Amino acid sequence: MTDLEISKALALAIGWPAPKIHTHLYGTGYAVSIIQPDMEAVLRIFDYRDWNVIGPIAERYDCFPIHLRDVWNSRFMWRGTGVIADTPQKAIALAVIGAKK
Repeated sequence: MTDLEISKALALAIGWPAPKIHTHLYGTGYAVSIIQPDMEAVLRIFDYRDWNVIGPIAERYDCFPIHLRDVWNSRFMWRGTGVIADTPQKAIALAVIGAKK
């Protein structure tokens, strides 16, 4: 999955309704944004690579990754879902997405 696809899938996995998730041109590429329920005219960038986004998700779902050699591993203890990724942010995002499937 691309970074854009991971961000979209993560937003859906944590409960954002599909009509509130948008893809738009941002900087030199595309970004996922969400519309805040109380601020219909405000788009907020939702990027799993941003620690301000992924940090609270990791805390809420208790899926902080551990570093094993040259990869990051994150899993949900109650579901046994393991994920190996090249960054800690990606390991968290893929674990949450995988557990919600």
